[in-house]
Amino acid sequence: MMESPSSERGRQARLVQVAAGALELAGDLSIPQNARGIVLLAQGSKHIEPLSSYSLLADALYEAELATLLVHLLTEDEEQLDGETQFFRFNVSILYQRIIGISNWLTVNLETQNLTIGYFGSDATGAAALIAAAERPDLVYAIVVGEGRIDLARPYLTRVAAPTLLMVRDNDSAAQQMILTR
Repeated sequence: MMESPSSERGRQARLVQVAAGALELAGDLSIPQNARGIVLLAQGSKHIEPLSSYSLLADALYEAELATLLVHLLTEDEEQLDGETQFFRFNVSILYQRIIGISNWLTVNLETQNLTIGYFGSDATGAAALIAAAERPDLVYAIVVGEGRIDLARPYLTRVAAPTLLMVRDNDSAAQQMILTR
């Protein structure tokens, strides 16, 4: 494994290859000394989710003694195709299966197998995290969705058992209404 650059706040991240179903995806794994759990920071399309905000979140979680696995859910080829066609960025069927695959990897990896798993996602990745939690409730203990496209997960919302925090903008009345009528 190669070392990823450390963050400005002292978080040491290691580059790992994560099995996500039939694919292997690159991820940055950071585990503080007394980790109380691990948060899967699942990033979808680079075109709509800036990596820098995920890195800042990983720093804050590390300081709170939570391990993080920052994984981009699309391969380089898929990212390029998505830039041209937008096929992957809202394809929650693909994204949620990758989240489940990564979660399965976390449960068998020697460094992470004893840590409870939480999910963080935004936009379509947030919806995919909710679907993954509905499909495999045994894998996840908490979910945070930041400005997620929860409309893409609507048929699954009643099956999400893990404690969930949905964050929306004040002026996003459609998302607020969907949350209230879940």
